[in-house]
Amino acid sequence: MRQKSVLITGATGLLGKQILLELLAHDYTIYALKRADSTIPLKTEKIHWLELKSIQDNFFQQIPEQIDFVIHAGAMVSYKKSDKEKIFKINTDWTHNLATQAKKAGVKKFIFISSISALGKNSSNYKIDENTPKSKDEFLSNYGKSKRKAEAILWALSKEGLPIIILNPSVIIGPAKRYQSSTQLFGYVADQKPFYTSGIINYIDVRDVAEIVIQSLESNIYNEQFILNAGSISYQDFFGTIAEKLKVKTPKIGVPKFMVMFGAILENFLSKITGKPATLTMETAKMAGNKNMYLADKAENTFNIRHKALEESVEWTVLEMQKTGEL
Repeated sequence: MRQKSVLITGATGLLGKQILLELLAHDYTIYALKRADSTIPLKTEKIHWLELKSIQDNFFQQIPEQIDFVIHAGAMVSYKKSDKEKIFKINTDWTHNLATQAKKAGVKKFIFISSISALGKNSSNYKIDENTPKSKDEFLSNYGKSKRKAEAILWALSKEGLPIIILNPSVIIGPAKRYQSSTQLFGYVADQKPFYTSGIINYIDVRDVAEIVIQSLESNIYNEQFILNAGSISYQDFFGTIAEKLKVKTPKIGVPKFMVMFGAILENFLSKITGKPATLTMETAKMAGNKNMYLADKAENTFNIRHKALEESVEWTVLEMQKTGEL
């Protein structure tokens, strides 16, 4: 009996690496995509690394066997206005191309890692689930818009016969490079910056997300969407948890939204001088004061998962990043 095969994009990222570890533990034949300038996170003969040169590449024609599953975790996460064109090219156009190729290749299931940024926010009580209505008036970052558009494309392809699962994780906590994904927040606290904004952050451990991805592959579920979220906490308490594990000062100065907007302008100016990526952009500043809480009841009931506590996720992330010199 042959092993089940999977093609995974975004394999060198925070989530992609963790999914690879889960796939190895479950004995899949793995084909993983990487850019030419990306470092391979796991070197083993059980992973076949393929170089992505263009979003038009058709790896289904290049791989010498039938691909059973696709995990599309590759994306561009950016909140810089100047990246708008690249964001839509990677997050929307690439998803369209890959999913269309997967359908023609007879893939059994296409797992798409989307984001809570793509969900509808038209809720009167700030509680959001998979069925919360979308509104043209709600603020969406270009990243959120690109993911929402990609989801619409996938739902259309599902009606044509492509079995899909869309996963919408909140902020994924886990070790990575200092300025990659959520680890920017760890870097912010490590730099002992004194400010925090109002609002809450929704979070989930990267290991929990990877586990749900594997369960999604092995289940009989298809054409469904799931919010993945372990909990919600104020930014002040979130930064405090990180500061405690790093043994540094906690950001103690709360700032109103207009000050966050001003800070974004100032930080982007300073980033051009120092060369360090800006943690704040105008888009992230506009998201300041978020009060939305994302309800993951559907996923928790379906996958029967017990989420890791925030303190455990933060402690693990800090220890792993300290080992590699990132913190």
